[in-house]
Amino acid sequence: MGRRKWTAEQKMEIVLAGMASGANISAVCREYGILQPQYYKWKEAFLQGGLSALATSPSKREQELEKELKEAKALLDEQAMQIEILRKKTNWGRR
Repeated sequence: MGRRKWTAEQKMEIVLAGMASGANISAVCREYGILQPQYYKWKEAFLQGGLSALATSPSKREQELEKELKEAKALLDEQAMQIEILRKKTNWGRR
């Protein structure tokens, strides 16, 4: 008998069964025919997935402002380099 393939929905059902109030993890694992380490691995993945889904991402406006700031910094760096080149040229000509 080969390893059983569990769908995401089946894993979620098992994890939620184990998280139910008063649930006994050993009993849940026996009922579904899985080992406890597998249950806890699925539970951790389930909780991490939920955490990432709830995390706030930057708004579109924040993303636009970040892009503008990056472009402005690049322009300032370029201008600073041009100023430095001009300074060196003018100092070089005076010697």
